[in-house]
Amino acid sequence: MTERVSWTHPKVITALLAVFLAGSATGALTMKLASRGIFSPAARAMRQMDRREMLEYFNKELKLSDKQQQQVESLLDDHFKYLQTLGAQMEEVRVHGRESIARLLDTTQRQKFDRLMLDWQRSQR
Repeated sequence: MTERVSWTHPKVITALLAVFLAGSATGALTMKLASRGIFSPAARAMRQMDRREMLEYFNKELKLSDKQQQQVESLLDDHFKYLQTLGAQMEEVRVHGRESIARLLDTTQRQKFDRLMLDWQRSQR
């Protein structure tokens, strides 16, 4: 009988991590390209707003009642906290992935990998 490889095997984890990173990079690139042409100028402006500006914008455009304004403010607070938490978790996954890949490389490869990651980070800005 053949021996089954556990999902905790380093090769399996590395393969899953590579697929995840490739998918993340593809998704990020797709979103970046799509945001340049698909979203309207108003939507682009809304992405740049902070919570307070968004609440003021909604209040002005939608003429919210006092009760609605309080409810929308609460929802925006929750939404922005969620986005901050999600961003921190995504950064942890990215760091873990880079560290895992770096551990597999020799010194020369690691130096080139570090340069590649730096170039990729600059291209994301």
